[in-house]
Amino acid sequence: MSRWFLLQEEKPLPAAVNMARDEFLFEWCRNRDVGILRIYAWEQASFSIGVSQKVNRAVNLDLVREEGHPLVRRVTGGKTVLHDDELTYAVISSEDIFHRKNDLLQSYRLIAGILVEMFLKVDIPAELSTQRNATLARSNHPCFSFPTPNEIEIKGLKIVGSAQKRNTSALLQHGSIPFSMNYELYARATRMRADRIREHMTTVRDISASVTREDLSRALVSAFQDFTGQPFEEYDIGSQDQQVIQDLVGKYDSMDWNLSH
Repeated sequence: MSRWFLLQEEKPLPAAVNMARDEFLFEWCRNRDVGILRIYAWEQASFSIGVSQKVNRAVNLDLVREEGHPLVRRVTGGKTVLHDDELTYAVISSEDIFHRKNDLLQSYRLIAGILVEMFLKVDIPAELSTQRNATLARSNHPCFSFPTPNEIEIKGLKIVGSAQKRNTSALLQHGSIPFSMNYELYARATRMRADRIREHMTTVRDISASVTREDLSRALVSAFQDFTGQPFEEYDIGSQDQQVIQDLVGKYDSMDWNLSH
């Protein structure tokens, strides 16, 4: 039977460290028949872009640099995300349910269904999006500026932005669940009007004044345990792995990687 692990980070981490840990866990999972749910946050307002995006089209690089916001290129696809006041999740798996028995789209739908259950557990009426807009999908608009199929929305407004990478050995899917959004910063950094972003997204705080980050974290863990049918073991990154992670931090701090397109 596959083993499932939980890694809940105790404190917010720098952007490069967050991406390095996700990539490390993606490699660690290979050929182990395991799954990991990681829950984390960001040390300061940071931007991430999809692996194939052209950086100068995805963000206003001069503004991001001048205002001191970290920028990282993800190993997953998708569009530009502002990570700030949010709960971030990552699912890393080499086991049957998400990886071996289901392709990218099927596993994406399964994880989306779990995220819907997470919201329902805290009385937030979320549902899967069925909206399609091929023009926006091909654009340089930021991630939260348009809902896409099989993502999570509330009354037609996007509330989770997710992206996945997979190979024959494992998958990594991570996503942003904003509690609030600095719309002006997001808009200025992505060369878009703030009101246009507001038209298409919402946040946890917009929907509920009482749900806390701890509430949502507990609901996420519970929803995953309900789905997998087994409890999680605590995952601890060992001291022997720290150098590997540090090398990956160097990658995500480098211009060679982040500005590669």
